[in-house]
Amino acid sequence: MNKPKHSAGRGNNRAVRSRVTWTLLAVLFISWGGPAANAFWQSLSSSNFGAAKADSMPQGGTPSASLSGTNVTVSWAAVSTPAGHAVTGYTVARYTSASGGTAVAAGGGCAGTVTTLSCVEQGVPGGSWYYTVTPVISLWAGAESERSSAVNTDSTPPTISVTSVSPTPNTAGFNRTGTVTVNLAAVDNTGGSGVANINYAVDGGSTVTVNAATAAVSVSGDGNHSVSYFATDVAGNTSSLQTQTVKIDTTAPVVGVASISPTPNSLGYNRSSTVTVNLSATDAGGSGVASITYHVDALPPVTVNAATAAVSVSGGDGTHTVFYSATDIAGNTSNSQTQTVKIDTTAPAVSSVTMANGGTGKTADLGDTLTIVFSTDMDAHTLCSGWDSTSATLTATGTASISAGNVLTFVGSTCPAPAFGSVSLGAAYNTGTSARTFSASMTWTQSSGTLVITFTSNGSGGTAGTGLSPATPVYTPATGAADKAGNPVGTITTGGQSKF
Repeated sequence: MNKPKHSAGRGNNRAVRSRVTWTLLAVLFISWGGPAANAFWQSLSSSNFGAAKADSMPQGGTPSASLSGTNVTVSWAAVSTPAGHAVTGYTVARYTSASGGTAVAAGGGCAGTVTTLSCVEQGVPGGSWYYTVTPVISLWAGAESERSSAVNTDSTPPTISVTSVSPTPNTAGFNRTGTVTVNLAAVDNTGGSGVANINYAVDGGSTVTVNAATAAVSVSGDGNHSVSYFATDVAGNTSSLQTQTVKIDTTAPVVGVASISPTPNSLGYNRSSTVTVNLSATDAGGSGVASITYHVDALPPVTVNAATAAVSVSGGDGTHTVFYSATDIAGNTSNSQTQTVKIDTTAPAVSSVTMANGGTGKTADLGDTLTIVFSTDMDAHTLCSGWDSTSATLTATGTASISAGNVLTFVGSTCPAPAFGSVSLGAAYNTGTSARTFSASMTWTQSSGTLVITFTSNGSGGTAGTGLSPATPVYTPATGAADKAGNPVGTITTGGQSKF
């Protein structure tokens, strides 16, 4: 006989079947939700299906994001499920705006599932970025967090330029001050990380770093200098290397007389009516000679835009002065200098020849004088070879002779023949057949142009003429007698009658 089935057993079987059914439904629910599901069933006991409990995935906490160069550090607080279960990791994403837009999965140290509470994304592209974190447990993901505050990454280098050069160079680019300041300024792109520093070097020297967006570069010394510079922003972006040329010339040029044509004689005189003074300038400061400026006597100045100039001097006999200076390209001007030009194209003249009685009778004797008056520019050396050409007063001692033909000459140890020349006395001061001689001196006075022969004895030899009347002496200069320019004696004026 079959035993009837126990009603309790049938009830238990129905309960088991019910739990299995709900478990399968939960599994199906989870499978449908996939990785984005934010709720799941958790079995609290493998032997007691009645203890199964529903739980849900939490929302991530709002992260913070900080920037270092182009690296972003993202940090967040841990979250757990409502049932108190810790999540197993977090995924990190970023957006280009505070709301909306498309998520970009973070890379670098923030790629994939991060099991810590911070990560660093390296080499983040330039722009403004807002970060989120999403908690995950296995295949389940919670709600994405609110977005972080923006971080602005920067991949654009700053720009840098020369804002001024002080003092301002001239139009040729030169300064003539000892020290020049090059002022630099850098600007980062809008929304960039900002300028960190400026780096510069002068003439390839050591690099100087200024931790600011401006820098004042000091450059000194004559010559052409080069300032190289670049800027770096906080993100580490560096601008391209640029250069600024600084030209400094503080040294005035040097100008002088290269030659004078025709060449003056040893006393500085020219016998040409036109003399050319050739000027030449050099510049040690480096900018080069720009011009030479000159004027002759009181004439208006003339500027020649070159390093040489030919100055024509005319205007007649006399002493002329050339005033000149040079200017370099930097604007430095030399001190004004002068060159004297002496022009003498006129032959010296003899204005008078006079005999004077300094003795006791109408004859040639002690104390008598013979005076010849020249133009005042005579070269005394041509009157007496022992004399110099520049002294104001000169004297020689020797012997004065009156020939049988009554021609007066003078010789001495420093004045050998023909000395000054000769004078035909025009009267019979010697009636004998041999020369009559006297101790004598000969004196030259430059300022008055006078040559005076003085008898210092009563004479000997020959036969002295007596009782003579005034006569007209005639002067014949010695060969080579000339003025300081070398012009030989020209016109000789016969003076009035005179006598010893």
